[in-house]
Amino acid sequence: MKQGIAMLCAIGAVALAGCNTISGAGKDIAGGGQAIQDASRKVRHEWREAVNRNEHEYEAARKACVGTAGSERDACMDRARADYRARMNESRLAYHRSDMRAQTDEDRKEDRYDAAREKCETMRGAEEDHCEADARAMYAH
Repeated sequence: MKQGIAMLCAIGAVALAGCNTISGAGKDIAGGGQAIQDASRKVRHEWREAVNRNEHEYEAARKACVGTAGSERDACMDRARADYRARMNESRLAYHRSDMRAQTDEDRKEDRYDAAREKCETMRGAEEDHCEADARAMYAH
């Protein structure tokens, strides 16, 4: 811990030594803040792309199950759901989504949509289809 603090102090001293004036330090700090903001926007964009891609793949897999009946359809839907969950878990790990806090209205909307979709996972057949359609209609983004 002490080494980490010492390292941060050293980095700060080097960064400040490189600045000729206080305004130069302000510009350097502002530039660093802008870089962090840009990186955050990129990660959010990549997260949303991953979610959309996973949603489309899940919908395609569900549609492929439509031609089957009975237990075969249920098994097909279970496989589609399991694949979807696995892909979403991978995406959450990649983007640390479970650690992120909803900061914007869009983030909170996505969190509500995810919760509604999870409720549908316990259902089967037409009830599940209806639940999925309701979730998409209320929280579509």
